[in-house]
Amino acid sequence: MPTAEQERSRRVLTEPGEGYRGPDGHIGFLLRQAQTAVRGAIERAIQPLGVTPAQLSLLSVLVHEGMVSSADLAKLAMMTAQSAGGVVQNMEKAGWVTREKARTHGRILWLKLTPEGRRVAAAAQKRAGEVEREMLRGIDTATETTIRHWLVECAQRFVTRR
Repeated sequence: MPTAEQERSRRVLTEPGEGYRGPDGHIGFLLRQAQTAVRGAIERAIQPLGVTPAQLSLLSVLVHEGMVSSADLAKLAMMTAQSAGGVVQNMEKAGWVTREKARTHGRILWLKLTPEGRRVAAAAQKRAGEVEREMLRGIDTATETTIRHWLVECAQRFVTRR
């Protein structure tokens, strides 16, 4: 007769779409489940380029913002300053970003992409975009627009104001 431990080890775990991991589950849990799955797919897509999801986040912010301080880059990429700092150091070693002293404030260092950083960002964003298109497969434009607006509204509703 199998022990309780043996029974647990043979047990099949609940798959996405079933039970609490399905449409009747908690919406926050379902958001996290989807985000984790998409992040994993993006990670697999950009890994051959030598880019991590954290690097992709920072590169993407720099593509859109131009030059930013390390603190602002971390905030915009939704990372802690400490985590972003380590990632930025690796990106600097790879030649993807440079630091430049601010003219108006001697302690602030602006981060900006190098030409190589722009090339890497474009390649990684292209691969991440393919994953996002797959994620939206079967969703019509109106529904996609509704989802996008809802996600933005959620973020705005719960953002911590300083």
